[in-house]
Amino acid sequence: GNSEVGHNALGAGKIYAQGAKLVDINLETGQLFKDQGWQYIKSAFGTNAVHFIGLLSSGGVHSRYNQLIALVIQAAKDGAKKIRLHVLTDGRDVPDNTGEEYITTLEKDLAELEAAHGGDYKIGSGGGRMKVTMDRYEADWPMVERGWRTHVAGEARRFQTASEAIKTFYAENSEVDDQYLPAFVVGDYSGMNDGDAVILFNFRGDRAVEICQAFDDSDFSGFERTPNPSVFFAGMMQYDGDEQIPHRYLVDPPAINGTVGEVLAQAGPAILGLGVRCACLKRLPPACMVQEKKRGRHTNCT
Repeated sequence: GNSEVGHNALGAGKIYAQGAKLVDINLETGQLFKDQGWQYIKSAFGTNAVHFIGLLSSGGVHSRYNQLIALVIQAAKDGAKKIRLHVLTDGRDVPDNTGEEYITTLEKDLAELEAAHGGDYKIGSGGGRMKVTMDRYEADWPMVERGWRTHVAGEARRFQTASEAIKTFYAENSEVDDQYLPAFVVGDYSGMNDGDAVILFNFRGDRAVEICQAFDDSDFSGFERTPNPSVFFAGMMQYDGDEQIPHRYLVDPPAINGTVGEVLAQAGPAILGLGVRCACLKRLPPACMVQEKKRGRHTNCT
């Protein structure tokens, strides 16, 4: 399967909701809005801005548009008066040059929410997914720093609307595509402040971990965080259980137990466990063989 498939339950012997499906279930039941992660960020809604950062896409690999809108709608219902979205155009999991369509749709949806709730809901900043914020494997910390300067400091080329930004970039350079759009800020957006709430709405972890570390870690050394406001930060999910990244999240990890590996290990025989891109012969602990971590083109087995 692809790299986003079966990370946590490969060979479990049963089906577990993970990733997008797990988020969908928690949204449909409303459990997400009752759990600790949402209650934590909700404490900022009445007095401060709420920021959503992530991939503006319906590709279903890193994020989904309907999940983002569900979060924004609930934030408005829960009393958020000021919402700013920091959107990363895709062009990889969806067709290229569809970024303008996604942004136009988002601007329309936000305008309707403003009218319905009397709030101030707008796009604050953005850029292409391969240019801003979404690095992985610690390959390009300047990409993450560029995202910090854009989303947190509010420093990038300024446009009146996000639609204007993307149309301008397309017009200025025929070679540019959605993945590599330069960073931009919109209107009078001037950055995040102490007490704001920040939600990273991607559900896949490999391109989410580094920006989480920038928000969460007191001893962070990837780049100089200036400014570094004290915010209420949460990810959509726990992207790395071993490293506890992020510290707070909206959807709890799936509770995986009673797997085939666990049952067979308790029975005593040696087991051949097959992981992604690897094979190991050993007696399994009370778990199944999984792709534990994705680091470039190799896999750590457990």
